[in-house]
Amino acid sequence: MGIVDRALQFVSTGRNANVPKSWPPGLQRDEVERRLASGERSLARLDLTGARLGGLDLAGVDLSHTNLRDVELAGCNLDGADLTACCFCNTDLTGATLRGAVLRGANAISTGTLRPVILERADLSDADARGADFSRGRLAGARFERANLTEASLHKADVRGARFENATMNGANLRHAVLDEAVLSGASLEAADLAGVRAPGASFAGARLRRANLGAAVLEGADLTGADLSDADLSGAVLRGSRLRGASFCGADLDGIVLEAADTDGADFSGGHNHVLTEAQR
Repeated sequence: MGIVDRALQFVSTGRNANVPKSWPPGLQRDEVERRLASGERSLARLDLTGARLGGLDLAGVDLSHTNLRDVELAGCNLDGADLTACCFCNTDLTGATLRGAVLRGANAISTGTLRPVILERADLSDADARGADFSRGRLAGARFERANLTEASLHKADVRGARFENATMNGANLRHAVLDEAVLSGASLEAADLAGVRAPGASFAGARLRRANLGAAVLEGADLTGADLSDADLSGAVLRGSRLRGASFCGADLDGIVLEAADTDGADFSGGHNHVLTEAQR
């Protein structure tokens, strides 16, 4: 495939049309290593489709607007890297570190025959991922402590056991995400969409979920101690056996909520709509 064909292929993904060059297949890693060894810190706006770059030190490197489709970055150090508007389709970032990386507008969506990004056990602590799309991604065990995921999409993503302590996720889309045993303590999820999310055993202790949509969410055995769910939509949500001590449900929609065996000591349900707690549920 020639340079023009590779550029057109990247344009067809709907991401960035400005791809100035393409590297010959099989030479990507050698070229990357040569550039890094020469002190170059920018690999921006390149087509690296299929490159095998596992284990490289790419800390602080500018990879903005780069096509990383099918690229292996497993175990790479991407701390502080600029990954703005990258295409991450089927990119393998297993075990990579992305502490403080910038992923604004990164595209990891799975459409058609494209497969999602792999970020299992990756470290994205303090990353700026505002508006990033990790839909259907494999993020089990990943770390997002203090990361900015405002309006990011984790739609149908597998984030089992991931850590989001004190992350900013306002307006994020987590519809139907799998959050088993995930930790979101202290996270800000105001107006986030968690409809249909599966999060048994997850921790939302102290999380801010004002105006969030948790309709039909499965939160069995979850910890929502001290969480703020004021004006949230919890219609049809399952909180069986969950810990709700000191949580606020003021003005929340509680129609059809399941609270069997939940610990509601000190929880505030004032102004909640369409649900009356029974003594058994208390």
